[in-house]
Amino acid sequence: MPQPSPAQSAFSRPWLAMLLFLVLACVPAGGLWAQSSVIAVDLYNKKIHVLAGQDIKRPVGGVTMIATALVALDWSEATKNSLSTLVSIPPQAFTIAGDNSLNLYPGDQITLRDLLFATMMASDNVSATALAGFVGSDILMRRGKSGDPIEEFVSQMNKLAAREGAKSTKFTNPHGFENSRSVPYSTAADMARITLYALSRAPFRFYTNQRTRDIKVLRGGQGINIPLHNTNQLLGVGTIDGVKTGNTPRSGGCLVLSEEHPGTVMKQPDGQDAVFRHRMVVVVLGSPDPFAEGNSLLKQSWSIYDQWIRGGRPVTDPSQLLR
Repeated sequence: MPQPSPAQSAFSRPWLAMLLFLVLACVPAGGLWAQSSVIAVDLYNKKIHVLAGQDIKRPVGGVTMIATALVALDWSEATKNSLSTLVSIPPQAFTIAGDNSLNLYPGDQITLRDLLFATMMASDNVSATALAGFVGSDILMRRGKSGDPIEEFVSQMNKLAAREGAKSTKFTNPHGFENSRSVPYSTAADMARITLYALSRAPFRFYTNQRTRDIKVLRGGQGINIPLHNTNQLLGVGTIDGVKTGNTPRSGGCLVLSEEHPGTVMKQPDGQDAVFRHRMVVVVLGSPDPFAEGNSLLKQSWSIYDQWIRGGRPVTDPSQLLR
C-alpha cells in the first residue's frame, strides 16, 4: 500500500493541518529567504559592484517612503504648491497608518515641509499618510475627479516606480507597513533604481541628511515643537548622508545608504582632464542587522569600485549596469 506524502499526512490530521496553516501564514509574501537581498551601485555610472538576491520580490517596509517623498516633491514642483502650506491631520490617517510614533492628534496642523521631515527622518506613518492624503486630494481636484486621495497618491507612487524601471514593485500604501490585504513589495534592484532618481533631486537629499530637527505642530491654536531623530544610525559615519531605514514584521531590517567620496581628476584618452564624482548607493532588504551589513557592504563596494576606476571603468556586459 503506497505511503502518503508528508503533505497528505499533514492534512489527514486536523491539528497538524492547522499547525501547518499557521506556519505558512507567517511566511512573508514572496516566500522564505535564506539571506538578505542586497545591491551596491554607483550613482554616476550605474555600475553594479555588489549584488545578491537583488531581484527577489519582498516587503520593503519604511524604505517605501522614498517613493512617497518623491511623489510629494515632484507634485510640489509641478503645481507650484508651497511646502509651507498647512495640513490638518485627518482622523482617517490614524486608521490607515497603523503607527503614530510622533503622538500626533486628529486636527493637528503641520506644514507639508515638516510632514516630509517626519516621514523621511522619523519614518512616521501618520505623517506619510497625511502627506499622501493632501497631495492625492489636490491631484484629484485638478483633474476634476472624485475618488480616494490615498489610492490616487499610491497610484502616482507606482507610476513613478514604473517610469524609473522598477518593474517588480507594487506599492499599496504611502508608508510600507503591511496592514493591507494586498501586501506591498519591491526588490533591492528596484529600490536602487528609485533611489538613483531620488538622489538626483537636490530637495530630496535635504530631507534625509539631517540627524536631528525640530518640527512645529499647531494644536488647538498653540505651537508645539516635536524633536525628530533620524532613524539612520549610520548617518554621519564617514561621509554617509542618507537615505532611509525601514523595519516591519514582514520586511525585516531594511536600509538604503548613500555616500559620496571626493571627486577626482582623471586623464582621458585624448589627453584632456575630466573631473569624476563618486557616489555609492547600497540597498539592504530583510537583514537581521541592516546597519552592520550595510556598513560592511558599503566598504566592500567602495573597494571594488576603486579597483574598477583604476582599471579604466570597463563594462564588458550590459547586465553589469543597473537599467
